[in-house]
Amino acid sequence: MLNWLTGPQDQSVIVGPAQPGETAPRRNIGAKDGLYKYPDNVPEMSTIYGILTWAVKQYPELKAMGSRKLIATHEKEKIVSKKIDGKIQQIPRKWTYYELSGYNYLSYTELLNIVHDYAAGLLAIGIQPKGKEIFHIYAQTSAEWMQTALALNANAITVATAYDTLGEEGVTHSFTQTESIGVFVDNTNLHTLINPLKKATNIRIVIYKDDIDDPERSDEINQIKAIRPNIKVYSYSEVIKLGKEKFTEPITPSPEDIALIMYTSGSTGPPKGVVLTNANVAAGVAGTGMNISHDSVAPGSKLLAFLPLAHILEFTFELLTFYWGGILGYGTIKTISDVSMHNCVGDIREFKPNMIVGVPAVWETVRKGILGKIEQLSPLKQKMFWGAYYAKTSLAKYGLPMPLVDRLIFSKIKEATGGCLRFNFNGGAAISYDTQEFITNVLAPMVIGYGLTETNANCCLMAPKHFAYGTQGPLSQSVTVKLVDVPDAGYFAKNNQGEVYIKGPCVMTEYYKNEQETKEAMTEDGWFKSGDIGEWTPAGHIRLIDRKKNLVKTLNGEYIAIEKLESVYRSNPYILNICVYADQNQVKPIAIIVPNPNPVEKLAKELGVETHEDIAQDPKVSKAIQKSIIETGANSGLKGIELIAGVVISKHEWTPQNGFLTSAQKLERRKILADNKKEIDELYKETS
Repeated sequence: MLNWLTGPQDQSVIVGPAQPGETAPRRNIGAKDGLYKYPDNVPEMSTIYGILTWAVKQYPELKAMGSRKLIATHEKEKIVSKKIDGKIQQIPRKWTYYELSGYNYLSYTELLNIVHDYAAGLLAIGIQPKGKEIFHIYAQTSAEWMQTALALNANAITVATAYDTLGEEGVTHSFTQTESIGVFVDNTNLHTLINPLKKATNIRIVIYKDDIDDPERSDEINQIKAIRPNIKVYSYSEVIKLGKEKFTEPITPSPEDIALIMYTSGSTGPPKGVVLTNANVAAGVAGTGMNISHDSVAPGSKLLAFLPLAHILEFTFELLTFYWGGILGYGTIKTISDVSMHNCVGDIREFKPNMIVGVPAVWETVRKGILGKIEQLSPLKQKMFWGAYYAKTSLAKYGLPMPLVDRLIFSKIKEATGGCLRFNFNGGAAISYDTQEFITNVLAPMVIGYGLTETNANCCLMAPKHFAYGTQGPLSQSVTVKLVDVPDAGYFAKNNQGEVYIKGPCVMTEYYKNEQETKEAMTEDGWFKSGDIGEWTPAGHIRLIDRKKNLVKTLNGEYIAIEKLESVYRSNPYILNICVYADQNQVKPIAIIVPNPNPVEKLAKELGVETHEDIAQDPKVSKAIQKSIIETGANSGLKGIELIAGVVISKHEWTPQNGFLTSAQKLERRKILADNKKEIDELYKETS
């Protein structure tokens, strides 16, 4: 049983003098005498491949990773109500359901054998090792994605990553900028390669994930081969088979070899390629692994892997799982819950994880799903639930557990997530206090982290033994951090506030072929400017306030922090997702929201409004939603110009597939604003 309690007051220490306009640089107290360059300071783990081989020596027979096979897909038709030309009509909609096998596992030894065969196969098909060529991975998270990365790294071949939803323009940019010679791709994304490959003339090798028995996919492969005569197409299993037949030992990497060119999701412009050496990646695993070490995570612990591996948070945590001797269980957003399953349960119930890594959008969805189930209970059971919840919340402040309440009241909810969770991780963006507290009390403690692609997911990570609310946690143990004045926004180091600057062995070397952006992001003496505004807490943690680019000066000259407002308002039950927009010529911001269907439908019935698919657009309903959102803000301590002036209901759901979200679930603000420009202008006219 983990001991969840707040740690000592000074979890970071000053390691140098403060310069004018800056706080003194600080480090985690565990790294006061020197930053960690690799986990446990074991030199063998100075590369990605070295982390794997070390883990195999430590845990040869333990399970390393597992995945499920698709047995069949099933389509079902449902009738939904939709308002068309002012009239409510019944129209059919098709829904896809998935039938999957149970998890099939590889031990650490079996995984290494596959990686070695795969690495030999990559050499056999003509890929040059030792940094001479770059190979792209453009696919969903899967065991094969990670095995491809490990096999490439075993031969010191640089991996460039692209989100599988990046879009044709972004993929073409990353292919051509890196001059990649090959790409690993999901079968379902084969068709998206056809146009990029016409411009990415260096690509001569395509490896697709699964063996093909679908005529449509075979036709796509033929179209790819027809683009240029030198393009060779292989399946994943063909490359491994070739490696067994023509086996050679891997040509191992050095710490200074470039391991990754990891493309950002491109939410603010063309994706930037972040260059990370093996040494950077190893230090990234060390920095997080020394905060959440073996005394918190035992060998055999299970991590559900479903975030994009092209996201540095997921990639680092999967390598960290190898260091722990844990088990990776691969899943997908579509199959993680039981909602879209047929004749089987979702990934989370099948795998029964001990740990989940998620971003705020995931955790808000989980929270609202649980609240929706609670609302379906009888009034007596609802009172029992909330009575137990508030009792547990009160006792938790004194470090007192309530195992009886967990067993009697929260057991059904815990079973829906497999019943074995020990803790949850949130990263990628700030999450509201209410959501962290709710997930902690109902499921398992939620620990918070903060890092960037440029810092290999490092800056802060809450250690289980130093659990706390409302901060990003102690510094990770491979970084030095200071805060620098942002005078225009009123943040000064003398008040322990400022832009977060990060330095250490995990920090990137550069943006690939982008000298100008590199100069703007890095100081001459090696500090990375995060663009995030933070403050030191009395315990030596960092608490994030917002991003510089999302601080907007309103008409009366005051700044508002957009991401802070979004993290608060997102907890409202009627919101599935939210984008706060502040016009510099207006006093208050407005909110563009994607409505949460079930609570909104219930609200409509309470208001006596006939329900249909677009019910949130009804003026009576949208006005009630707006009132509720403002109440959420006020109850969370927002005031004055932080309270929204009004709400725009989005006509579309926001997903990475339709371009309103990045693959990392971040808002594509420009597209959202463009899609709702007319409604935003009208709302500001009404409220002026």
